[in-house]
Amino acid sequence: MFNQAKRILLTAVLVMPGLAYPLQTQANDPEWLAASEVVSDSTQAMIELLQYEREEATRKSEITGASVGLDEQALLAQMAIILDPVVDFESIAKGVMAKFYRRASAVQIEAFNTSFRTSLLNTYSRAVVAFKINNYEVQPNVSSSSKPGRQKVWVKVYANGAAYNINYAVKLRPQGWKVTNVTLDGINLGLAFRQQFATAMAQNKGNMDDVIAFWLNPA
Repeated sequence: MFNQAKRILLTAVLVMPGLAYPLQTQANDPEWLAASEVVSDSTQAMIELLQYEREEATRKSEITGASVGLDEQALLAQMAIILDPVVDFESIAKGVMAKFYRRASAVQIEAFNTSFRTSLLNTYSRAVVAFKINNYEVQPNVSSSSKPGRQKVWVKVYANGAAYNINYAVKLRPQGWKVTNVTLDGINLGLAFRQQFATAMAQNKGNMDDVIAFWLNPA
């Protein structure tokens, strides 16, 4: 269940769309435009990073005469630089801990924040090269946000021979617009991880330190 949930989230993050062409119905919404621009810029940076790393692998393969894969450590480091400003890892991690957050010490909260972020970035870096994005379409929002500083971006993405419907929840933080949750084809990823954390707590008899260690290094 844990690895499956991580693969679902990985897919959603991987297909985070470039929103350079917002719908006309939203063109006059400055908050929506600002939020979508952040996603667009980070996506373009990701595409350029992957292209560069693939070209480097090809170049090294030609020099050595043997197949050379991507430099995962370099890819991970660069991904962190791109994603850290646009994904609110701490907010998502707090939601994942849910009721257990209030029981956790400051040290445990910090440890889980680090574990959660590292786990997602590691999973992302190992699988990102296998996902091929063919096309995407920005969809009309089902409803407009009535709360300032909160936006939803709906997208249909075509990749690896399949279509994915994705809803990004984006909030305005002091540091700028950040993704705080993703719903992929009706699956609320924040809720899926929250249920996984609660299950892990039950299985480990409430030992939060064990759960945090398990999250970073699942069996």
